[in-house]
Amino acid sequence: MASSRYVRAVTDETPAALDGDSLFLAIADERRQLADLFESLDARQLASRSLCSGWSVHHVAAHVTTLFNVTGSSMSWRVVTSGFDFSKAVDRLTNELAQRPIGEIVEQLRANADDRRHPPGRPMAPLTDLLVHGEDVRRPLGIHREVPLDRTIAAMRFITSGRATGFLPRNRLSGFKLVATDVDLSWGLGQVVHGPALELLMAAMGRREAFAHLGGATLALEERLATGGGRGRRKNPPRV
Repeated sequence: MASSRYVRAVTDETPAALDGDSLFLAIADERRQLADLFESLDARQLASRSLCSGWSVHHVAAHVTTLFNVTGSSMSWRVVTSGFDFSKAVDRLTNELAQRPIGEIVEQLRANADDRRHPPGRPMAPLTDLLVHGEDVRRPLGIHREVPLDRTIAAMRFITSGRATGFLPRNRLSGFKLVATDVDLSWGLGQVVHGPALELLMAAMGRREAFAHLGGATLALEERLATGGGRGRRKNPPRV
């Protein structure tokens, strides 16, 4: 049975879609909130494990500054020199960025909060990255945040759009219908997995902790993650 830990009240109204200025304002807000969070943590908390396999909270903080520290061409070169393994390239870059003290990372995150750069044709990518990685650090630390529903819906639409290259394998969600229980929305067709939209997002992105808050065909989706749908970030699956 799904846990109620992250359940929010059901809304009968679908929030307005995020696009244009509203999207970039949401991205800026997420960056500022993460900057405040990282600044508030002590050394033990920063060194603790995140939900992102192999990364500490400090690593995640460094990772969310990637857009400010690498160009598209230099990232492509890193992928080439990593044996065309995108996840390995991201790992190497994140380990480099994480050598900086947290104060420097926080300062850069705040200074670039309004930056509108994004992967070509994918303006939703930064928001999705920030939402998922924000939960990657908050949950192990026992910090609960009510993520705005319009932002979660925007991220769900992105990862189920077929345009989320680099976020999850194309076949991960094939044959599944993800049904939100806190808003009247669903994504995909097939075996039903249901739960709060944020938990669906985290599960789709390979965070197994989220499955405790879902119901339906969760075993089938977990099996997909373990086999053809990737294991989160290492080796075959894309890294986010």
